[in-house]
Parts: sequence; structure tokens; C-alpha cells
Amino acid sequence: MSTRRKWFQATGADGRDMAPDLLRFAEMIGLERIASGRYSILLLLGLFGGTHSGKLNPAKVIHEIESLEGIREKSNLKPTSQFERRPALRGLWHKHYLGDGLPSMAKNLRKGIGRYGLPWLKQQVAEAHLSGEERFLTEQDCARIAHDAVVENWQRLIEHSALTGEWLIFAKHQGKNFYLCLGQHTSGDEMLRAQIDAVCFKEFPFLAKILTQNA
Repeated sequence: MSTRRKWFQATGADGRDMAPDLLRFAEMIGLERIASGRYSILLLLGLFGGTHSGKLNPAKVIHEIESLEGIREKSNLKPTSQFERRPALRGLWHKHYLGDGLPSMAKNLRKGIGRYGLPWLKQQVAEAHLSGEERFLTEQDCARIAHDAVVENWQRLIEHSALTGEWLIFAKHQGKNFYLCLGQHTSGDEMLRAQIDAVCFKEFPFLAKILTQNA
């Protein structure tokens, strides 16, 4: 990080240099320990801003980085994949991290229902059909359906490493991961690329070759 501070200046609203605060934050959350010299200021700013706005739990991003670095067990979220259908980001990689709040939970619950349905209810309907009996849902049945839709489908997503979330974007170079920034499915590929060009190219010049070769 010391070499980056030669060109990077982060100024707060009061005109104070924020670089020391950002460096302390990187050390506090473990980013400096895990990937020293391999993370962008752009990523650090995203983590810092998201944390202080209350919109992001940095531990969730660090968890995925630790998984990518082989420091902890396999992630429960979708596997790492390379951008292939997004020309602006082609050549880079992304790993999902689990976002905070109800929107993230709702997205995964919709995915769980779409993928697994409601197995318990389906079984009950099949049994009633085979028996020829006319059955009605009880209050207890409704609670069981809700449990299947929420708790058990969530567990199924975990078991299949299929939880989805937002993006941790990184590059691979000489057998190592270089962590660039955070992104969302709705961020806009061109905007993300413009940020990477403006900031990350100065830190990691090899990115120009990766993105040019895959253009």
C-alpha cells in the first residue's frame, strides 16, 4: 500500500487526508493481512463507504476473499466465474458475496422457490391425490409450507453452494488474485469498467493487457 499512497489522495469533507484512516480500516477488517499489495484503492473505498453508510458488512466480502485465498472453507455462494457475456468486463472474474438486508434475502428466496419449489406441499398434494381423499390445509400446514419455502430452501441453496449476491470483481495474474472493486448486477458494466480504467490501471498495469486481449 505504501507505493499506492504516492499517487492516491483521499480527502474528506473537512479537507483532511483520509488515506491513513483507509489504511487502518484495511488492517482492521483483515484485508491488508490477506491480500497486501493485491487489492485496489477502489475496492477499499467501496468497503469503507459501504460500512460507514450501514449498507455493507465488510466481513461478508472478506469471507469470500479468504475462501478464494484458501484460508477458509469453500464458500456457500455461487462459484467463481469469468465474465464472458459482458464485453466491458471480459477477462475479469467475479465472486458473489452475500449482501445485507431484505433485498438480498428476497432475491435468494425467489431463487430457492424457482429452483426447488415447495417439496413438502408437492408431496402432500401427491399423497392426497393417490388416496382420493379431499384434504384441506390447516394452520399448521401453512406454517410448514412457509418453513419449507424459507428455511429449508435457504438450506438447500447453501448445500448446493447456490446462494447469490453482489459481485467482488478481481483479476488473475501470475497465479494470484488481484481484487479490484465491488459491483452489482445493476451497476452498469460500462460504469464499472470506467472506474477500473481510472483507478486500477494505475495500480496494476497488467490489467491493460488482460482487458485488451479479451476485448
